[in-house]
Amino acid sequence: MPDRILSSFLTNQHRELDRLMEDAENACGTPRAGETLAAFSEAMEHHLEIEERVLFPEFAQRTGPGGPLVVMREEHDAIRSLLAEGRGAKDAACRALFDTLTILVSQHHLKEENVLYPMSDTLLADCADGLLLAMKEAPVVHE
Repeated sequence: MPDRILSSFLTNQHRELDRLMEDAENACGTPRAGETLAAFSEAMEHHLEIEERVLFPEFAQRTGPGGPLVVMREEHDAIRSLLAEGRGAKDAACRALFDTLTILVSQHHLKEENVLYPMSDTLLADCADGLLLAMKEAPVVHE
């Protein structure tokens, strides 16, 4: 069985994103709403970027550009769109945003954790250490 080095790192990021998303949802309608949404959005964008710039290219090189990467990229775009729509959302709109976002992100994380990450651990075992280092060193994106 291959090391779960990539799965572990990325799944830990998912748990942190879940926490930040819950904080942002709980802040809807409060003075902290914008701040917590910004923190979640920045962390989510960083996570999506390291997958797209580090993990996906190496994965695609071994499997081709189709397969699970097509779905992952589409879902990344949908998450980004929702976050962009949610900037400045107030009360009911903020809660509606998180109703949709929570479902989308939860389903997306499940797909990655049950399909993409285990495949990555197997297919990329020979370069996992280098990929992990690149992910850890990736700069945080600021909008």
